[in-house]
Amino acid sequence: MTQSRVALITGGAYGIGRGVAQEFVQHGDAVVIADRDTERGTALESAIQNAGGKAKFIAVDVRSEEQVQTLIQQAVKAFGKIDVLCNNAGIEHYRNANEYTIDEWNAIAETNLRGAFLCTKYAYPHLKKTRGSIVHISSVQAFANERQISAYAASKAGLLGLTRAMSLDFAGDGVRVNAVCPGAIQTGMMEAFLKNQSDPEEAVQKIGRSIPLGRVGQPEDIAQAVYFLSSVAASYITGATLVVDGGLLSRLSL
Repeated sequence: MTQSRVALITGGAYGIGRGVAQEFVQHGDAVVIADRDTERGTALESAIQNAGGKAKFIAVDVRSEEQVQTLIQQAVKAFGKIDVLCNNAGIEHYRNANEYTIDEWNAIAETNLRGAFLCTKYAYPHLKKTRGSIVHISSVQAFANERQISAYAASKAGLLGLTRAMSLDFAGDGVRVNAVCPGAIQTGMMEAFLKNQSDPEEAVQKIGRSIPLGRVGQPEDIAQAVYFLSSVAASYITGATLVVDGGLLSRLSL
């Protein structure tokens, strides 16, 4: 029987992060749900525990070095180790590139990129002990873009550079580092777009029709990719980027 692992997921209370947490729990692993949203985080913790799973919610803003240090300490105190770190926490704001305020730029860059760096930095001593795995959640926006998303795209492209460089730094300790790039996934970020649509259901279907596989992705689609990259089945994969987008980037629009 495979020994259970401990997975720490940032932005773990909702959307893709919630899906990742549930995926690990389904495989018998313990999860640390790290998020700013206390209400959703505690609700997910309770739901997992009530179903017989192991979960710990820890409130954190990944932009804060002090809070990240506390997060790692509390995670190890709760479960004794960290086997997997999934850097999923992320935000976006739609603006023309010249219209971002400095505060908006900083919030996006510090959450999406600095947060991944800080969590990795302080989790690494524990991941080294377990010869664990890191999975960054980037985006198809790291490769191709829609309008008004330059700050988010820059941060997500930065995550791919971070993935490659960290994979080299950590390979000697047996710690693998990979990235997943989601396409159009029905999560909180998409909901911000849908709330302004007269018919949200039709809007989702329209997006799905533009994707080669014919549907919008769900959090579990990304969660399964994260689980795979962190598993023994991917033991010879590091520094890689796995695009999970239903074929979106493969289509040439003319």
